[in-house]
Amino acid sequence: MTGQVTSPGLARWIPGEWRAFAAFLSRPVLPQHMTGIRLTALGATLRLFALDLLVMALLIGIAWLTSKLGYHLPENAIDKLDLGPGWLLLIIVVLPIGEELAFRAWLSGRPGHVTAIAVLAAAAALAFLSTPQAYPILAAGSLIIGIVLAIGLLFWLRHHPPFPFFSRHFPWFYFAGAVVFAAAHLGNYDGAALALLPLVIPQLLVGLILGYARVTYGLWSDMLLHMLHNGLLIGLVVVEKSMGG
Repeated sequence: MTGQVTSPGLARWIPGEWRAFAAFLSRPVLPQHMTGIRLTALGATLRLFALDLLVMALLIGIAWLTSKLGYHLPENAIDKLDLGPGWLLLIIVVLPIGEELAFRAWLSGRPGHVTAIAVLAAAAALAFLSTPQAYPILAAGSLIIGIVLAIGLLFWLRHHPPFPFFSRHFPWFYFAGAVVFAAAHLGNYDGAALALLPLVIPQLLVGLILGYARVTYGLWSDMLLHMLHNGLLIGLVVVEKSMGG
């Protein structure tokens, strides 16, 4: 007897990273330290991407079955785009970076990350409200000052641990972040928001995976996952269009 518990049934065939994510979902706890960029963390990130693939495959299968039953889902805004190199770069690289900064950079709860994102958000809002077309210098100046201040805050507060209140209430921040991330994608469809809620279930599930990657491995991990996710889905859209779908 070694005292070790053998995983029953199929559980032992489930990747350890998937089991760790499931345990995290059942009781989200903010880690005090992230692993950072390491080979093992990269492997774990890729295994999370495999989980993302599985979830998306199941949801695509459900959507296909729904269409066969006679219910046609609203068209996604991406389906209307002429996906040239510029759009591909925006959707696969630029948007994942921007969305992860907005929705999950602060999820670490660290003062540097929280205040830096708050400053960037304020600078972006000021730039927008200053009517960039009429006052381009003021708008650009606001963004530049915001970026400089954010970098300074990140450097100055880099060794500070997460806010105590953030750690205590982390599950609320974690799940709320995923919900807001999903709700932000309602704009991809035309129709009443409540009726469209089931269509952003994929974004909700992906948001939960991305949030876990962010606090476990670092911002680079969820950005990479987001890029891979978008790249795969855009690839499917391109293939479908090329086949006349």
